[in-house]
Amino acid sequence: ETIDSIKLLAPLDYASQGRCVTANDYKVYAKKLYPSAQTVQVFGGEDGSYDSSLGVVSTPEYGRVFISIKSVSGNNLTSSEKSNLIKGLKQYNVASITPVIVDPEVTYIITQSVFKYDSNKTSESKETIKTDVIGTIRNYGNTELKDFNKSFRHSALTGLIDNTDTSITSNTLTVVLGKFVTPSVGKSTSYTVPYNNTLFNPHDSHNKDGGGIISSTGFKITGDTTNIYYFDDDGSGNLRRYYLIGSTRTYVDNSAGVVNYLTGVITISGINIFSCEIVDGLPSLKFRITAIPQSKDIVPLR
Repeated sequence: ETIDSIKLLAPLDYASQGRCVTANDYKVYAKKLYPSAQTVQVFGGEDGSYDSSLGVVSTPEYGRVFISIKSVSGNNLTSSEKSNLIKGLKQYNVASITPVIVDPEVTYIITQSVFKYDSNKTSESKETIKTDVIGTIRNYGNTELKDFNKSFRHSALTGLIDNTDTSITSNTLTVVLGKFVTPSVGKSTSYTVPYNNTLFNPHDSHNKDGGGIISSTGFKITGDTTNIYYFDDDGSGNLRRYYLIGSTRTYVDNSAGVVNYLTGVITISGINIFSCEIVDGLPSLKFRITAIPQSKDIVPLR
C-alpha cells in the first residue's frame, strides 16, 4: 500500500471503530477484506441502485449500500470473491444495511491530438516529438484517470501536450467516449450503454447524412454470414444499423435503438449477434460503440 493511501485510510479506520456506518467505513473494510483492491467506490441506496439488466440506475433502493472495486489486475471480482467479501462485511454491518458488490463501469476516452511545432526551435525529429506527445497522453491517463471520482480535464491535458516540447506552438485535442459491449451470442438481446455524460446534439437531425455522433466497430448477426454491420444515429435519437457497399452505407434498420443525448444513454434493441470483428487491429469478443460528448471535460457518476 502506498504512503498516500495509508495517510487517507488510517484516520478513517480509526474513526470507523470496528463498524460500517458511512460510505467511508465500507471503503476501509472493503480494502481490508480484499487486499487486491486498487481503488474502492461506495454509494448508498439513496443515490441509486443496481438493475441486473440496466446496470446502475438512479432509482433509489434504501437499506442497501453498493460497493464497486477496481482490482490491481484490472479484472472484475469473481462470484466467489464477491460472496466472500459480503460475508466478511456482515460482521461490521449495523442495522439492516445490505451490501451489494457492483462491477465498475469503464468508459474509455479516445483522444486525437493535432499539434504544430517550430522545427527551428528543436533538434528533435517530427517522429520523436510525436512519440513524446503520445507518452504525455498515456501518462495523463495512467496517473490522473485510473481511479474512481477522477475527471478528465481537457484544458489540463492540452497544457501538458503544449509543454511536452518547447517547439510545440499549438495543439487541438478532440475527445470521443467509448464503451465495450459483450454480446450474448446465440440469442436476441437488448443492451444499455451508459456514458453518463451529455452527448453532442446541437439540433434535431444533426449530421444525419454523415452518421450522426455515434459509431461502432463491426459485428455479424445470425442469419447473415456475409455482411458486417455497424451502428450510427440520425441526430434525432434513433440508433441505426447498416452495412457498407464500398464506402456507401446501406441501412437495414433505422430504429435499431434509442439515443438519449441528454443523459448519455444508448439503448440497443434486441439483436442476435454471433461474432465481433477486429478492434484496433486485434480479434475481439466485444464490439465498441463510441459517442461524441457535449463537453470535452468528462465527469464520472457515482
